Amino acid sequence: ALIVVEARQGSEAAADLPIADYDSLAASQVIPRLAGLSTSEVAAVEAYEQAHRGRKTILGKITQLGTA
Repeated sequence: ALIVVEARQGSEAAADLPIADYDSLAASQVIPRLAGLSTSEVAAVEAYEQAHRGRKTILGKITQLGTA
């Protein structure tokens, strides 16, 4: 049940993501935008990406930003 609740929260967060039209963007379009986001905004993108498309390039870049 917990997984279902988390997925539902992720879906609701799509409209709240700091990158406009996130779902329509290719990974190559998302990655350059990540550097301009706050830590909490990057965390929101990471949670949404993990719950939905799970694109390794985006998640990898988020990891790099977190360790920089």
